[in-house]
Amino acid sequence: MKLGRNDACHCGSGQKYKKCHAAADDAAKSADLAAQAAARAALAVEAAEAEATAPAATKVVERKAKIPAPKAPPRHANIRKHAV
Repeated sequence: MKLGRNDACHCGSGQKYKKCHAAADDAAKSADLAAQAAARAALAVEAAEAEATAPAATKVVERKAKIPAPKAPPRHANIRKHAV
């Protein structure tokens, strides 16, 4: 069950949560989210560096894999003409 802002604080002080621990809990949550974002950014930088230092042959193979498949012929070419 989620603790609401107007519920009694979980520390047992008798005050409402918003006047007792809400600010501290919000700051801790914000710090945790900032740490997670920094970790994701560090991983993105490492991935970009790894891609930049990859051998040229690997990059060519990756480009060849991205070539689109040939398109199907136009739909009207597949329609049979009825004999009269």
